[in-house]
Amino acid sequence: MEALATQLSQQLPYEVRALSHEDDAQIYALQKQYQRYFDLFMDHKLTQREATSDLDELAAEAAVAQKQYLGFFDEGQLMGTVDLTIDYPLPQLVWLGQYFTDQNISAMQRREMLENILQTLKQLTAVQVQLFVLKADKDGQQFYQQLAFEPISETRTTIAGDWVDVAIYQRNL
Repeated sequence: MEALATQLSQQLPYEVRALSHEDDAQIYALQKQYQRYFDLFMDHKLTQREATSDLDELAAEAAVAQKQYLGFFDEGQLMGTVDLTIDYPLPQLVWLGQYFTDQNISAMQRREMLENILQTLKQLTAVQVQLFVLKADKDGQQFYQQLAFEPISETRTTIAGDWVDVAIYQRNL
């Protein structure tokens, strides 16, 4: 899956590369645009530390090599991020941890970007993508359903130290 960033750079009008702590300020600026989302499970404004914590966090029992936290740049400006865990929790399954785009990107462009990511994952042998959406996040549910993700179960998980209700969504590639 190392070819993911390279292939996406060829298919999208962005430079795609792995994010690092050198990108902290831009990751924070991008995620601050989604304070309404973070308000669903936080009782305070998003901090830079919280916004960039996914650079270092791994899913339970995942290896560092499975993590792909990618940034989509336009002339050096971060326009989107996707946090993926490859072959997790099973081979050929990809866990989509988060997906954010700059608010100036249209809804259609946002869907097209994620569709390109999904099709590239399929080319690289993934057969299924899963993610969770907060039950309170009606916009997120609608977005992923428009991309043919289907809810397969409901559960509770902790985010930022609090328990929240989530729906697990899945899409076969």
